[in-house]
Amino acid sequence: NETCYQCHQDKRGPFMWDHAPVRENCATCHDPHGSHNEKMLITRSPLLCQRCHVGGRHPATAYGQAAADTQSSRLQYKGCINCHFAVHGSNHPSGKWLVR
Repeated sequence: NETCYQCHQDKRGPFMWDHAPVRENCATCHDPHGSHNEKMLITRSPLLCQRCHVGGRHPATAYGQAAADTQSSRLQYKGCINCHFAVHGSNHPSGKWLVR
């Protein structure tokens, strides 16, 4: 991560609300040698997010699956970053879910 932080110091933190992969290794999400995806991501959102975040507490429907209930259907075909755009971390008091 230190190599990345030489240019991307704003992603280092510390943040009140951290996203663990940012602390662990930038290459969890980014390919430093280049990518066809935006921001050198290893795959596009929401597929990238769903590598770790599946089912459980969040009402989102997995990308490419039909939504059964109304809450999930509102989120279907939307990228995670439509709402969770502070993916590197947040200092906003309501930023626990990385929405600000």
